[in-house]
Amino acid sequence: MTAPNRILVAGGAGQLGRALGRQGCHALGRDHLDITDPTQIAATLEQTAPDILINAAAYTAVDAAEDDSDSAHLLNATGAGLLARLAAAAGIPLIHISTDMVFSHGDPARPLKETARPKPNSVYGESKLEGETQVRSAGGRHLVARVSWLFSQDGESFVSRMLELGSQRDSLKLVDDEYGRPTDVDALAGHLVRLATRLQQGEDLPSLLHLGPPSPVSRLGWAEQIFTASARAGGPAPSLSPVPSAAFQTPAERPVGVVLDVSRAEALLDPMPDWRLASDAAVEAWLSTHRPHRQT
Repeated sequence: MTAPNRILVAGGAGQLGRALGRQGCHALGRDHLDITDPTQIAATLEQTAPDILINAAAYTAVDAAEDDSDSAHLLNATGAGLLARLAAAAGIPLIHISTDMVFSHGDPARPLKETARPKPNSVYGESKLEGETQVRSAGGRHLVARVSWLFSQDGESFVSRMLELGSQRDSLKLVDDEYGRPTDVDALAGHLVRLATRLQQGEDLPSLLHLGPPSPVSRLGWAEQIFTASARAGGPAPSLSPVPSAAFQTPAERPVGVVLDVSRAEALLDPMPDWRLASDAAVEAWLSTHRPHRQT
């Protein structure tokens, strides 16, 4: 069995990278493993000689990417392809993290399988889809894992943003046509380590998997869960009202009704824990370090 410290993680300073570090993986931030720098990648692979790579490095500023397409494509596409080619040349398997935003529209009652045809509607989604293409064409053993709506108990996430807004306002409008699977990064990291071990051992795994917990939810539904937990702990609990995503003008268009079908992954691994438990824990963690003051 591959020991976690034999798993090298690119993007180790990010939310998922930190979670993989907590699993015992060798997680490196961009200062030590810049996936756009072929010399540094080659030197790091030679020095660390990992059993397998996980690429969690990404340009994730979805709205900023609309005006900074070059940077988004450099990291999400060019960098991903470069890392994959050098890993393939060294005979090192790779797990590459992608996103539900390679899709633009769906029906939440009919989750999208891995065989569904991607059609992104944002620069970020386009760059991530190009990254998938480059990883596939690199020629090495690989697995692309698409995920959605990552959150944790530390750092910025939908949970922290909602609580910050809720501490400032008596009412909030939330979209009810954007769907996803809120995914606790620690639960995801555990699944990725298990997949990495099986891929490194030569098991015949699918090259594309959708990962996430059961019970997809809308943004409005997740916010309701957040503020119910907040109210129980004496935190903010604004009133919520539903609006369509079209009511919010953002630089990047968000997918509508897109839910990833995770049945293929669940046939390989146990389902992830219910996201509500981790979401409630994230609420409690935020409230323990913040003393929100309501504006009047």
